[in-house]
Amino acid sequence: MDCEGLETLRIKDQTLTNESAEKVVGWALSHHLILNPEAGSSSRLVLSCESIQYSVTILQAIQNESKSLKKSLKDVVTENEFEKRLLADVIPPSDIGVAFDDIGALENVKDTLKELVMLPLQRPELFCKGQLTKPCKGILLFGPPGTGKTMLKKAVATEADANFIKISMSGITSKWFGEGEKYVKAVFSRASKVAPSVVFVDEVDSMLGLREYPGEHEAMRKW
Repeated sequence: MDCEGLETLRIKDQTLTNESAEKVVGWALSHHLILNPEAGSSSRLVLSCESIQYSVTILQAIQNESKSLKKSLKDVVTENEFEKRLLADVIPPSDIGVAFDDIGALENVKDTLKELVMLPLQRPELFCKGQLTKPCKGILLFGPPGTGKTMLKKAVATEADANFIKISMSGITSKWFGEGEKYVKAVFSRASKVAPSVVFVDEVDSMLGLREYPGEHEAMRKW
């Protein structure tokens, strides 16, 4: 596959990674075959500069949209220092980089997530009538390390075009009484401001143990 007159094509302020270059070639190939259907039967395919320029324009539009989204996320008003700490933890869907096709097996789990999480985000009008049709507020994923729990939640956010917020329980806990609760409140406050969003709480089992300890004071209970 060649490109006719590629040396005459000028692209300013554009750095192509291997992944971006593959996308540019793919879009250019599709564009060229749409304009020239008979070219598909040829053993030697020659792309036009017009098709390359078209695909580069698409790439630039996607990158500009991503930059605009990042800027809009940073422009969201923060009410306190706890919300400010979360600025770097909000990942727009275009930057997540994980989809369901990237996850092998787990078909039953993926189907369940699509039904319980993605469908309410994509078709909210179907879940606004009556108590029985209301979507679930959270899902607990459990299993040994390395079984795809984090990837599944990232894929949900990507497929549903939602912002992804990953929170670790070790980052929430604090030696100061009340700090952890304020941080948790800030997490959900921030998530509502950048909705739709998927909040993934990692290591949650470290805070959701048994509460019935002899001599435990109410003030020591976190959840």
